[in-house]
Amino acid sequence: MLCEVNNTFGERHSYLLAHADGRALHYGEELEAQKVFHVSPFCRVEGRYRFRFMVSGTRSVMRIDYDDDQGPLLQTSLCGTLRPLHDASLAYAFFRVPLFTFGVIVRIHWQAAKLWVKRVPFISKPETPAAEATR
Repeated sequence: MLCEVNNTFGERHSYLLAHADGRALHYGEELEAQKVFHVSPFCRVEGRYRFRFMVSGTRSVMRIDYDDDQGPLLQTSLCGTLRPLHDASLAYAFFRVPLFTFGVIVRIHWQAAKLWVKRVPFISKPETPAAEATR
């Protein structure tokens, strides 16, 4: 499983999720990756991500949680409906994605404004990792 992460600085990094011994991945299984990429000016580049991908009927859920040494910092999920791939479903996705992306950007900035008002410390952006992907 390859998970691509983008930040508001126009950068991206990928996390390759796989078992070291080559075992197959299964839905519902929790996978971990060490955080190495700066995403938010309110979170340090430390800790780990926990990924879980689940499918139930035609519903798919992706969950990504971010923890540091003290415990959970951020819990996120994204769900959707599985659809057959054909011209109509591609057109639907193409025209829906810009609206979805705009909504995500608005919500990210709204949450950032709330953190700024609470005076949560701002963390400067470190150097981008040299590798485009980590395992």
